[in-house]
Amino acid sequence: MSTYTQHPLSPISLPFSPSPSLPSHQQPTKPPISSSSPKPISISHSQASWIESLRSKSRSNLFREAISTYIEMIGSGVSPDNFAFPAVLKAVAGIQELYLGKQIHAHVFKFGYGSFSSVTIDNTLVNMYSKCGGLGDVYKVFDRITERDQVSWNSIISALCRFEEWEVAIKAFRLMLMEGFEPSSFTLVSMALACSNLRKRDGLWLGKQIHGCCFRKGHWKTFSNNALMAMYAKLGRLDDAKSLLVMFEDRDLVTWNSMISSFSQNERFMEALMFLRLMVLEGVKPDGVTFASVLPACSHLELLRTGKEIHAYALRTDDVIENSFVGSALVDMYCNCGQVESGRLVFDGVLDRKIGLWNAMITGYAQSEHDEKALMLFIEMEAAAGLYSNATTMSSIVPAYVRCEGISRKEGIHGYVIKRGLETNRYVQNALIDMYSRMGDIKTSKRIFDSMEDRDIVSWNTIITSYVICGRSSDALLLLHEMQRIEEKSTYDGDYNDEKKSSFQT
Repeated sequence: MSTYTQHPLSPISLPFSPSPSLPSHQQPTKPPISSSSPKPISISHSQASWIESLRSKSRSNLFREAISTYIEMIGSGVSPDNFAFPAVLKAVAGIQELYLGKQIHAHVFKFGYGSFSSVTIDNTLVNMYSKCGGLGDVYKVFDRITERDQVSWNSIISALCRFEEWEVAIKAFRLMLMEGFEPSSFTLVSMALACSNLRKRDGLWLGKQIHGCCFRKGHWKTFSNNALMAMYAKLGRLDDAKSLLVMFEDRDLVTWNSMISSFSQNERFMEALMFLRLMVLEGVKPDGVTFASVLPACSHLELLRTGKEIHAYALRTDDVIENSFVGSALVDMYCNCGQVESGRLVFDGVLDRKIGLWNAMITGYAQSEHDEKALMLFIEMEAAAGLYSNATTMSSIVPAYVRCEGISRKEGIHGYVIKRGLETNRYVQNALIDMYSRMGDIKTSKRIFDSMEDRDIVSWNTIITSYVICGRSSDALLLLHEMQRIEEKSTYDGDYNDEKKSSFQT
C-alpha cells in the first residue's frame, strides 16, 4: 500500500529520463483453406507435434504463422482435434478475418466436433465471431452450447459489450448468476465497462455493487482495478477513481493513462500534469497515449514551457513522427499558445497524417485568423491527401471562409457542407448560423437554428448574438428568456425522472 503526499508541485519540472517505446495494427486477408489439395512439406510430423506447434504460435500471438501451420497440417492429412481448433480460432480472431473463421467453423463440423459440441471450441467460436462477425453469429453459437461454463458466459458478456449492448450484457450477467456461476475478474471488467455506459445514476448504482463484488471476491488484479477506475471517471466520480489509484500498488501504464486522460477530459488540468509527474517518478515510462492525454492540459492552461518539455521527451521516442494523435495534440498545444508556426513544423514532421492532425492545423490557422493558410491546407487535405472533411473540419473552415475577403459568394461553402452530408451536425450548424449573421442574413440564421434537433449553449449564444449584431435587441431578449425556460424545464424533468427511478429501485 502506498500513499502520496500532495505538495504544491510545479507542472513545469517533469523528471523525464531518456528511453523509447511504441505500438500498431492491420487487417490482412488470408487464402481459403482447402482440405483436399495437400501442400508438399519436407518433414512428416505426428499429430501431436503439429498441434503443439500450432498452439505455441497462437500463444505467442504469431497469428499468421499459426494459421499457416494449420493449413499445412490439413494439407499433410493430419486431422485437427479439440486442442487445435481453439488455437487456430484464436489466431483468426487476432487477424479479424471472418471468411477464414467461417471456413474453420465448417471444419469443426467436418471433423466431427460440431455434433457432440466441445465447450472449449464453442467458447472460442463465440470469441471469434464477436471480434470478426456480427452479433447474430455470436447468438447462434452461444445458444447451441448445451453445457455452458464460466468462460461461455464471460465470452457472451464480453461480446455484448463489444457491440455496445450494455443493457443486454447486464441481463446476461444476471442470468449467469442465476445459473450458479461465480463471476471472475474478466466478468467484472466487462460489467464495469457496461455500467460506465449507462445513465449516470443507474451506472453508479450498479457499478458500486460490482465494486463491492470485486472487494468480497478478492478480485484486486491490476486490470480489474483499472476497469473500476475508468468506470468511476466516466460516471463523473473522479475522486473515487483517484482514491482507487492511490489504494493499490500494482499500477501499470494503463492505470496512469486512465487517470491522466480522465483528468484532462474533465478539465482538471493541473491534476493531469501532477499525475504525469508522479507517474514518471514511479518509473513508469509515458507512451503516445500519455502524451496525447496530457498535452490538452498544457494547451488549455497555455503552459508553453511544459508543453515543450513533453515535446522534447516525445522526440526521444518515435511517438511524434509515427503517432498522428500525439502530433495532433502538439499542434493544438502550440496553436493555443500562440505558436502557430511551431505547430506547422510539428505538422510537417509527422509521417502518418490522419484527419485529426489536418483538423488540428486547420483549426489552429482559423483560430489565429490565418484564413488563407487554413483554406489552402483544407484544399491540400482533400485534393492531395485524398481525405474527406468531417464536421470538425467544416466547423473550422466555415468561419475562415466567411472572413476571407477574396471570396465573393460566401454562401457557396453551405452547398459544400450539404454535399458532404454534414448540414445536420450541431457544430457545423453553429458555424453556419454565425456565418449568415455576419453576412446580415438573419432569416437564414434563424431557419438553421429552428431546424436544429440538438441545441447546445453555443447554438443559443450564437443566435442571440446574431440578433444583437443585426440591431434586433428585443428579439434577442425573447430568445434569452426562451433558452432559460427550456433549461429550467429540462433540469426539472431530469430530477423528476431520477427520483421516480430511485423510488422503483428502493
